[in-house]
Amino acid sequence: MKYINNKITALILVAVSAVSCADEYDYRLRMEKPEDVAVSEYLNQFDLLKSYINRDGSPFQLAAGMPVSEFVKKDVAFSTLLANFDAVDLNGSYDPISALKVDGTYDFGGMQTAADVAAEAGVELYGGVLCSDQGQRAAYYNKLIEPIDIPVETEKGTTKLFNFDSDAIGKTYPMTGNSSATVEEDPAGESGHVLHVGTNDVKANDSYAKLHVVLPSGRILGDYVRLNIDLRHVGTDGIWGNGMKVLINGTKFDLGTNADALGVANNTWKRGITIKLNDAAAPGFVMPESLKSLTEFDLSVGSQSGAAQYFLDNLSMDYEVSGKGNTVINFEDDNLGTAYPMTNGGKNEVVTDPDGESGKVLQIVHANQSFPKFHVKLKEGMTLGNYTGVAMDMRLNAGQYGAGMRIVINGTTFEFGRSAADYGFSGGQNVWKRGGIYVKFVKEGTYTALGEKVPVGTIEIPNSMKDLTEINEFSLGSASGDWDAYIDNLSFTWEAQPQHIEKTPEEKAEIFTKEMEKWIGGMVYAGVNDVKSVKVWNIISNPLDKTLNENTFKWSEYLGEADYARTAVKIARDTVKNVGVELDLFVSQTINQYDEMANMADELISLVQTWEEDNVTKIDGYNILLNAIYSKDANFQKGNEEIISKLFEKLGKTGKLVRVSNLSMMVEDSDGNYIATNKMSTEDRSVAASYVAFIMQEYRKLIPQDKQYGISISSMTETNTGYQICPWTSGYNRNGMYEGIVEGLK
Repeated sequence: MKYINNKITALILVAVSAVSCADEYDYRLRMEKPEDVAVSEYLNQFDLLKSYINRDGSPFQLAAGMPVSEFVKKDVAFSTLLANFDAVDLNGSYDPISALKVDGTYDFGGMQTAADVAAEAGVELYGGVLCSDQGQRAAYYNKLIEPIDIPVETEKGTTKLFNFDSDAIGKTYPMTGNSSATVEEDPAGESGHVLHVGTNDVKANDSYAKLHVVLPSGRILGDYVRLNIDLRHVGTDGIWGNGMKVLINGTKFDLGTNADALGVANNTWKRGITIKLNDAAAPGFVMPESLKSLTEFDLSVGSQSGAAQYFLDNLSMDYEVSGKGNTVINFEDDNLGTAYPMTNGGKNEVVTDPDGESGKVLQIVHANQSFPKFHVKLKEGMTLGNYTGVAMDMRLNAGQYGAGMRIVINGTTFEFGRSAADYGFSGGQNVWKRGGIYVKFVKEGTYTALGEKVPVGTIEIPNSMKDLTEINEFSLGSASGDWDAYIDNLSFTWEAQPQHIEKTPEEKAEIFTKEMEKWIGGMVYAGVNDVKSVKVWNIISNPLDKTLNENTFKWSEYLGEADYARTAVKIARDTVKNVGVELDLFVSQTINQYDEMANMADELISLVQTWEEDNVTKIDGYNILLNAIYSKDANFQKGNEEIISKLFEKLGKTGKLVRVSNLSMMVEDSDGNYIATNKMSTEDRSVAASYVAFIMQEYRKLIPQDKQYGISISSMTETNTGYQICPWTSGYNRNGMYEGIVEGLK
């Protein structure tokens, strides 16, 4: 297209030659025309752009990109577009983000208005993008499929233990040491019966009343967080001493304070003293794991003094339970004489507790490396993986050493590094230790996966067992050649976990199909409602784009690599099924000058073929958003032209409609630097116009005539600070690009 520049240059030379004559022609200086005026006059000789289109046998339309905000103003941009173009391209004007309203719905009013204006003006309107991975409400979409987390509700309450009102006056309770504990009338006459610990004559010397606690069914000691008591000291007897203590089954805990510091005055009740059970800060202590599974135990509370005397009343404990409980085997429903199978022979029998404390118990008689086997049905809705441990009451006669304690679950033996002696049964004892055996359960790999040794008293529950809802054979005992003991209250503690409910792939697909329907259905309907003027859409945009940012959302991950496109097409076509409109749906891809255009065309064609393999989905054509660059390096420019030709060759052979849109042009110097429009020479503009003409002519030559849907330029006007060359200046004077488009259309 060098002749374009030659014509303009010739005009300029004619004007300049007039001033090179003799002085008598000086008046002609007033007739000299500046270069821009000469160029403007030359370009004004051309007719309106769309008058140059050869429409024989072709659906070809010339379009221009224009923001919808400019289009609906109906000013000079609008009139220039109507005069020169067949259609306006709204590509990029709308996406789910820009159309989003505060309430989460979409505003389709802008599309409706644009459709009305286009229908009134008699110009085609290209609607833009309907489905893309880019420009999406990714954060909103991802929130739709977040798992549902249902926390375990915390149950709170109080268990009343002792207020002594139901006890007869004079009833006594055992002591851990000397002196006595007797039920008497409240000396203050306030609260009925109370427990008097110690006497004037025999004061308690580090001795405490033993109060046997049986917790309500389903409760374990570990559920409780506070112990509450009323306390009144007789004078100052034991008000200081070595401080307040709590004893559980004989194990003493220091509360870190004395009665005086708790506000107990001589001969005065201090009501509602609170002792924390899981906090070492005074008044409190941290209860060990080995005691938490207890369902019954001996409780003592009082002052450690050589001369203590006080009254106790209104003992209670507060529980806070987050989905915790226990499953207990306690033999109470068994007949006396009942025997359980053993793992390795030996005898056992259900008998009456020899200490008369807890009803029926199981006696193990001189078992040799053998344990009773129990069937354990776990709590409904729970699995072994929800269980945190097992405790057992034991009264040991023999077998405190041997090979240590063992657990057997469905034939698998677990060692946990402790013997009966390690649990405090050294020397046998022949005394009940309630909850004396405790084994903690953790998930497989809790320690071993980190290369750590499993702590003593702990076993890792294998993944193969974590989903068990019942245990066919469970055993717990001492691997000794002479295990002789009574056992009771095998208590399996469980803890519910917060529910983390993931949505299924099917649920996710359903959610995003509905979201796609909201956007595609709404946009398409807005374009065809009443005026029926918007029939051209980019149904899938930039499927080859690998961009990842906060607005990227990959529909294919949830709807399928092919099905997401099929779904989009179906929604669009179903929307107009009863409106009497046929849509032209294009797959759209942005291609830049230095992209591998031919390879991208192959990928695009392959994608469309995959989508259409269902013999239902139909893509009408390809829309290439082409960002062209003219290079002043001759070798680069030759390559530019070759890849443009290859692109159109491949698309022309598909048998589908082909549209070029967003056609833009920039010029780069021989060093690869873009030239700003306000720095361009006439030559720069001329070669750019020639390249636009070449692109359009290659399109008309290589795309079958009946498949030439048209070309859309990206913008009508250019800016002084930009790099993109356009057919008009910002003041709507024609640029050299105008002639390039004319030549391309011819």
